Amino acid sequence: MTVFKAAGIIIYTTASSSNDIKFLLLRASDKPYHWTPPKGRLDPGESIMDAALRETKEESGLSQSCYKLENDFVEKLYYKAHGADKECTYHLARLTDSSCQITLSEEHTEYKWVKLEEVPEYCDKESLRELFVKAHQYLVNKLKLSV
Repeated sequence: MTVFKAAGIIIYTTASSSNDIKFLLLRASDKPYHWTPPKGRLDPGESIMDAALRETKEESGLSQSCYKLENDFVEKLYYKAHGADKECTYHLARLTDSSCQITLSEEHTEYKWVKLEEVPEYCDKESLRELFVKAHQYLVNKLKLSV
């Protein structure tokens, strides 16, 4: 059975005056209009990291100079999409340049920065909600935030 591989980056930001962590979600332009971090399938011969960087740039307009990767956070999700098995590897990155603008591709219609407690309003898949919980916990531990 073929498993299609995909990769993406969970982009987050923190307000300098508070402990608020917000995650970037993009709304797909096709049904079921789901909300996800930037992600997409690997091109032939492409590495997971190269695909994650490319897809993030294509879908959000954010180049690697806009964010810093958290090198020790990597999570995989397994799911079905359009009747096919998929494996998506997600990395985590902090938006470091607030002057960088989100520029959506035609694959998405809008974006939102959401707090962890808002994620269930946008993400209906349990595995994706759990991914954000893991990312948030990683950041709380790393940044020594009080939540």
